[in-house]
Amino acid sequence: MKNTIKRTIGFLANLGNKAIAGMTLYVPQLTLPNSVTANLPGRLDAMTLADTDHKETIVQLKARQLALNGARQSGVAFTRIIREQLKPRLGQRYSQAWDATGLTGSLRVPEFESELLRVLYSMAAYLTTYPIADAGANATAAHASALHDALAAASAAVIQQKDAVDQAMKYRDEKAKAMEFALRILLSELHKTLTPLDSRWFAFGFKKPGARATPDVPLNLLAVLIGTNAISMKWDGAPRAEYYRVWKKVIGVDADYVSVGSPADLDFTIEGLPGNSQVEVVVSAVNNGGQSAWSTAVLVQTL
Repeated sequence: MKNTIKRTIGFLANLGNKAIAGMTLYVPQLTLPNSVTANLPGRLDAMTLADTDHKETIVQLKARQLALNGARQSGVAFTRIIREQLKPRLGQRYSQAWDATGLTGSLRVPEFESELLRVLYSMAAYLTTYPIADAGANATAAHASALHDALAAASAAVIQQKDAVDQAMKYRDEKAKAMEFALRILLSELHKTLTPLDSRWFAFGFKKPGARATPDVPLNLLAVLIGTNAISMKWDGAPRAEYYRVWKKVIGVDADYVSVGSPADLDFTIEGLPGNSQVEVVVSAVNNGGQSAWSTAVLVQTL
C-alpha cells in the first residue's frame, strides 16, 4: 500500500502523534537518525500552537465584525432619526438643500461603512452650524462625530484583524509544511529499516508498503437452503481478493456473526445448522492488506 501524507492539520497531527508513539516504542530497536527522532515532537508542538493561534485570530475577527455591525447599525439609526427631524426644515423629498447633510442624490441612508462614514462626517458638520433645537443629547453634532469615530475605528479593527488572520494562516502553513517534511523523512528512514510487511509500520501510523489495498466488498451474494439444515452460497468475485471469509448468525442463538470458513472459491456450503431456525449469512473478501466490509446479509430459514 502507498503511504500518502496529506498537508492538512488534522491529518498531520494524527499521524505525528502516532509516529511519536512508534518512535517511543521502537527507536531503541531501530537505527533511525537522531535528527528524525529529535525534530518530530518539536515540529508537532509548533504546528499545533500555530494552528491554535490561527483559530484564535478567527475568533477575534468574528468579534470585531460583530462590533463593526453594531457600529454600522447605530450610525444608520442615528442618520435616519436626523433625516426625519430635518424634513420640516429641508423638505420631505430630496433637493440640493440636503447635500450639506451628506444625503446627496436621494434621502436614502447608506448602510456600507464607506458611504455611512461620509454622511456621518457631513452630519456632524451640518449640526455644528445648524443644530436642531430641543433635539436631545443623541441628535447633536457631538453624537454624530462619536458615531463616525466609532464606525471608523471598528472598520479599521476588522481590516487589521483580517491581516492578522492571514499572517497566522501563513505561519501555520509553514509549520505544517515543516511537519510534513519531518514525517516524509521518517517514512524514508523506515523504508530503509523495516521490511515491506513488517507489522511495526502500523505503530508509526503508516500502512505496510508491501500490503495490497483492501479488497472490495463481495457483491450479489445468493444463499439457498439445501436439504433441511444446510445452506449453499455463492457470490461475485471481489477485486484484489485473495480469499473470502464466510460468516453466519443463527437468530436467537449467536450474539454476533461467527466465521465458518475461508474459501478461495466463490461458493461455500454451511452444514449442520439447527432445524427450524433463521440464519443470516454474509461474506467478506481478504488479502494481505486487510479485510473488506461484509456483504449484504441474506436470511435463510431452515426446516
